[in-house]
Amino acid sequence: MISMNLFPGWRGLTIFTLAVCAGCGEPSVRPSMALLPPNRPLTYTDGDWAQVLASHVREGLVDYDALLTQREPLERYYALVSETGPTRTPDQFASRTAKTAYWINAYNALVLRAVLEHYPVSTMYDLALPRLEYDYTFRVDGKVCNLVTIEARMLEDSAQDARTLLATSRAALGTPRLMSEPFRADTLENQLTQAAADAFDDPYLLQIDHTTKTILVWQAVLVHQQDFLTYWRLRRRVSSIYLYNVVLDMASGTRRRALQSAVGYRFRQIPFERKLNAWTRSGQQIAP
Repeated sequence: MISMNLFPGWRGLTIFTLAVCAGCGEPSVRPSMALLPPNRPLTYTDGDWAQVLASHVREGLVDYDALLTQREPLERYYALVSETGPTRTPDQFASRTAKTAYWINAYNALVLRAVLEHYPVSTMYDLALPRLEYDYTFRVDGKVCNLVTIEARMLEDSAQDARTLLATSRAALGTPRLMSEPFRADTLENQLTQAAADAFDDPYLLQIDHTTKTILVWQAVLVHQQDFLTYWRLRRRVSSIYLYNVVLDMASGTRRRALQSAVGYRFRQIPFERKLNAWTRSGQQIAP
């Protein structure tokens, strides 16, 4: 059993928090409904989100300065996901992959929208600020939700595909980086495979310490360890599996070779780099 006290960025995860979507009142971050076309019914598209990623994401980091002054595509995408989704417009999300892609894209977009509430800021993980995963609420798929609830829906609709956790960027250098294009139903399997490999290649998310014989890994992997084990047990159809096997299989070829020298090492939480995942024109130091 892993103590939740080890994970300050995941403070107080409870069943109540996971149910927050049902009765929250008005969202704290409201969509700009005037940006939506007047005709109904609305049709979901990730076009605006694709524009945000193409225009403002560099090497997985976000040019928040530019996004702040060119925010209409992000605002329009948020307004669209507030009124469309697997529950609100189910005919548009008939497949598991379509639902999963929707939740990943919505999560990542809403994180950026939350950052803009306080930007410029050096981190979203400051006790003086609302807790990113819990305290910001949004209207998504016709309901008021926080990010923890969206994560739960993402896992549920993906059949507990733990790789989706490695596809969600959470406004810190110590979380997965954004991909340069939206997740989409027809390419989702390859995109999730790449997202997992990229995450375990990131020294902010995984390091091997031969001196102490430990594998230091992002806190979410440890918090959701059972999800990773269950997912891979079903995928590989084996009766027993260990976190090491899961990470080894999800890692890139280069990282896999490094991990093969760490057989039997203990897993521990890597120190969390809470600095904002901001790209700057002066250059971003990417190694811890």
